[in-house]
Amino acid sequence: MQDLLQQPEFPAQLKLSDERVLLVRLPCNPIFPIGPIYLADHLHKCFPDVPQRILDLAALPVLDVHRVLRITIDQFRPTLLVFSWRDIQIYAPVDGRGGNPLQNSFEVFYASNPLKRLHGALGGLRLMTSHYGELSRNQALVRRGLRWARRHRPEARAVLGGGSVSAFYEQLEGSLPKGTIT
Repeated sequence: MQDLLQQPEFPAQLKLSDERVLLVRLPCNPIFPIGPIYLADHLHKCFPDVPQRILDLAALPVLDVHRVLRITIDQFRPTLLVFSWRDIQIYAPVDGRGGNPLQNSFEVFYASNPLKRLHGALGGLRLMTSHYGELSRNQALVRRGLRWARRHRPEARAVLGGGSVSAFYEQLEGSLPKGTIT
């Protein structure tokens, strides 16, 4: 039992007292951020002296996320950015941010009215545009966040996790900054 309660050992070049952790939840559907909160709690229990902050970009208007991330990084100056990414797959058959993909599919393939088919096709196009826009935006947030952090702390690192990363890590790997841990 004592072994479980001991702090892990760190390499000599890493000074735990210099570490600062910024946990960032990337924009996603409005759900409770259980992953970042659980991780912050665990980090605090293991390393109570390491400063950390949680930034929930999902709670902000999309137009503000880059600016708020930069301001937070400039003020906090983290050495470790931990990004939580959920909801890459927005084609789930539910009403999401971009619409209802299942309804669009049924309209395109099964509606007898050509206007309904067109409506479904345009809805599907809107979903695809939204999906690829979100992918691009979140990848840019990771890249820029790490670049901004390295301006203050050249040793800054990034970790990317969450439901989407677990499912799509092979597809994301090439589009993330070199050295990002997934």
